[in-house]
Amino acid sequence: MKKLRILFGMVALAALMFTACNDETDTYVEQLYTNAQLETAIKTCLRTSADSAVNHLCVPDGYSSYNDSVYRIDYASLQSSLFDTLRNHNFGDLGDSLVVYTNRLAESCGGQVLPILKSAIDSLTITNHKNLVEGEPTITHYFELFEYNIIKAAMQSPVSIRMNLFRVNEIWTAMLQKYYQYTNIPINFDIQNYIVDKMLDGILQEMAIEEENIRTDPDHRTDTTEPLAE
Repeated sequence: MKKLRILFGMVALAALMFTACNDETDTYVEQLYTNAQLETAIKTCLRTSADSAVNHLCVPDGYSSYNDSVYRIDYASLQSSLFDTLRNHNFGDLGDSLVVYTNRLAESCGGQVLPILKSAIDSLTITNHKNLVEGEPTITHYFELFEYNIIKAAMQSPVSIRMNLFRVNEIWTAMLQKYYQYTNIPINFDIQNYIVDKMLDGILQEMAIEEENIRTDPDHRTDTTEPLAE
């Protein structure tokens, strides 16, 4: 990875200079860094974070095994109803298969998810550049706040296609059919939305970790095209 020179360290230095000069107007800092330059740094951070998240999760064994399996997609909310009922009648293997194939589905989507993330980054409107560079709020949190629903909507199609390719729909249907043989208690669960949410939540958590790395570790940064990043 290239030696990184994003603007965070320099903006922190500018803030110290600004404080020392007692310039309460922010004029000095604004003269050093235009909003356009800060926006380049912010979006570079997001793109780097998105690359890192997808490279960690949207690969074989990513969601299921990366970082002690903290992103593994399971169905905890269904354990005491659907899954337990199936286990009690010797169909627990269906639930196990659903978890395995759900994670394989998620891990296969890198080629579709990364362009969706980068499109959302490109279209992100930034109004508080200085606060974001200072981490108040963090860049990832700001991105999530304004782009989550847009990204989620764009992910529906690739996830829907893979639910058939990876037999998730087939297994889910079989599970419900077996379940209703033994009980009439309804299961109201939107499995596709659940998978999309879990995938996106994992990616955003990884992006937040990478943002923190970018702020604290030069080896996690990438060169910007801004001449002041020297």
